[in-house]
Amino acid sequence: MFKKSLLPLIALFLNLVASGQTKTAVTSKEAKIVDEINLSEQDIQVFKEQTKQKVDEFQQYIVTLGSKDEPAEKRNMAEKEALKLFYKGAQMEISMIMPDGIVQKVNRSMEKYLARLKSLPFTKVVIKFYDIAYIRDFTKGPDGKYYSTATIIQEFTGFKDDNIVYTDVTKKDIEIIIDLVEDKFFKEKRWKIFLGDIKASETKTTNT
Repeated sequence: MFKKSLLPLIALFLNLVASGQTKTAVTSKEAKIVDEINLSEQDIQVFKEQTKQKVDEFQQYIVTLGSKDEPAEKRNMAEKEALKLFYKGAQMEISMIMPDGIVQKVNRSMEKYLARLKSLPFTKVVIKFYDIAYIRDFTKGPDGKYYSTATIIQEFTGFKDDNIVYTDVTKKDIEIIIDLVEDKFFKEKRWKIFLGDIKASETKTTNT
């Protein structure tokens, strides 16, 4: 009687063990597949060039969005095209020098940042970018994606009529992500480059 009552428990235990081993095997297999999908050095160099192109596109869209002289239709199009450059959920860290000299920072979704850029309370906005200062080497993350950072320098000037009321120079670090995504046309996964979160690493006035 005692032995018979143990049989269901033993069977349940064996099933749990087998299930755990199966899940471990599946996880290990998935990890192995991700580990085996690597970019060659030649691929990395191509993506470095694409990084420069993507960042340059982003800079052009920002200049268009900030300009009060551009037609609304062109600015709206720049907003839509800029969003296509970014990984879903990307955020922009905005920095501003307060009257007491303290730099205040706030994070906004890229959608909100671009929308607000069009409606800044200035009569004129001039945004200039310097060349990309540095692109770090790509490294593969545990999630199978490749990551890098591009550093740019942005000069922002806001006017009220003909008077400059705010200006700063900000060093920005842009996260670069290379991910395998489904290509709807070819119906297969292909490597694609995206811009990610943007951090304001340093902000100062133009006369310092």
